[in-house]
Amino acid sequence: MADDKVRRQRMWTSMQQRGFRDFLQQRPEDFKRRARKGVPADVRAEVWRAVLNIDGHTKPGLYQELQNSDNEWIHLIEIDVPRTFPENPAFDEVQQRCLLRILKAYANLCADVGYCQGMNFVVGLIFLVVQGGEFKEPTPEMEEDTFWMFFCLMEFGQLNGFYRRGFPLLKRYLWAFDELIAKSLPELHEHFCKENLQHSVYLHQWFLTLFISSLPLPMVLVLWDAIICGGLAEILPISIAVLQLLQQTLLSMKFEEVVSFFQSLKSREQEDCDFESIGRIAVISSGSFCIPKHVADVLRRPLPLTSDHLMERSPQSPTKRMLDSDEDMTTTANTTTVNSPCSTAASSEGVLRDYLRQINQGLSWWAESKPSRA
Repeated sequence: MADDKVRRQRMWTSMQQRGFRDFLQQRPEDFKRRARKGVPADVRAEVWRAVLNIDGHTKPGLYQELQNSDNEWIHLIEIDVPRTFPENPAFDEVQQRCLLRILKAYANLCADVGYCQGMNFVVGLIFLVVQGGEFKEPTPEMEEDTFWMFFCLMEFGQLNGFYRRGFPLLKRYLWAFDELIAKSLPELHEHFCKENLQHSVYLHQWFLTLFISSLPLPMVLVLWDAIICGGLAEILPISIAVLQLLQQTLLSMKFEEVVSFFQSLKSREQEDCDFESIGRIAVISSGSFCIPKHVADVLRRPLPLTSDHLMERSPQSPTKRMLDSDEDMTTTANTTTVNSPCSTAASSEGVLRDYLRQINQGLSWWAESKPSRA
């Protein structure tokens, strides 16, 4: 494990000297494949900047201009900001004011999206990475960098569709997940159906915060490397892979136990467990789960220009009748499967087995430790 870490560090240092953006443009598949194995913490912010092409979208002076007026979401932002990292004492008033300014600026710039709960976690994690992986004394440059990284992730990475009024992309992803888990993990899917557990019970948190509020942070950072570098669709096979790791424990649980178990995963962050390696296992094994072509086609459709009047601004469990008029999810004319972005299943099996052998004890503890009852 240590030798692998040293080897990856040297590889990313070599890429850094060459220029991450240039390497990505010249060897995109190699870049994505390496990112799926985890990006070293000391270059993570630079890698994410390169992938999101911040330099190509930054408009000097605009961020400062966006601070000059409030908006209709400012009260909600003020409520949510202190709730973002309550377990981290370093996320103090200085950090919170920066986060508030970033969210306020985005809502002013992109009023069609504005602000929705969950965005605070996404911005907060980016801000953490920009600061080198821990909250310290932020600079104005770090704050503005975070804003533009969030802007690019939202506008060009399609994440804004998760938060737009009517949640058009979130509904598609919830539907797509239901299609994928029924095929990939049929036993667990059947168990959840038997317990009358809708996937939205845990997926709303997983998707709206990109796992931040639900899983240990070291694990989340590795998942984010794959999502940032491979595209938002990576969240689907990664979610399936996480459930696969937890499947044997979940199969033994009733409805209330499953809900409590999902709620407890984040709280185990401080325990002595190699969550970074568990995240890498999830990413590697996610390459084995393919998104069917009919599902991929739906995910790629342009989002409707009008809001879905059947859904309010707070997320609810979507049903097919609640979808926008152009959202016919039932088509099965072509069910040929296509690999999810960056899938490397065939070449990853040996690596996955190696990781499982090395951290089996920690993984078993995380999966099998049932939440304590009050």
